[in-house]
Amino acid sequence: MMGTWSANVAVRIAVLAMVLAGCASIGPTSTPITSMSQIEGTWRGTITMGFNGPQELYEITIHPDGTYVAQWAGNWQWGKVTLSGGAASFDVTAPGASSGTVRYFAGPNRRTLMFNSTFDNWSTNVRPVS
Repeated sequence: MMGTWSANVAVRIAVLAMVLAGCASIGPTSTPITSMSQIEGTWRGTITMGFNGPQELYEITIHPDGTYVAQWAGNWQWGKVTLSGGAASFDVTAPGASSGTVRYFAGPNRRTLMFNSTFDNWSTNVRPVS
């Protein structure tokens, strides 16, 4: 009987450890973007080309109407951020066409924006410029 009880406790501990590990890997939850005023301004950080590809310095300025201009490594990009129900997406208008999602993480001294392209395989991680 004692062996069954020990095995039961071991299984419960293992399941609890897996659940806690899964929760830790999820990471912080993004903040809903309900107003362009939350994200307007100039942001600076990095752009990553491809999965774990090279990173370049990236700067983006988002205007109150959602239009933006971005620059990295001699490249320029223009587009528009659109809000809908707390979620944000972007469309590149020039050069070429691209789209994707925008995630906003708010916190004390830790505001961050992440742009993830849907098909062009690039992402950014930027913070407000002081």
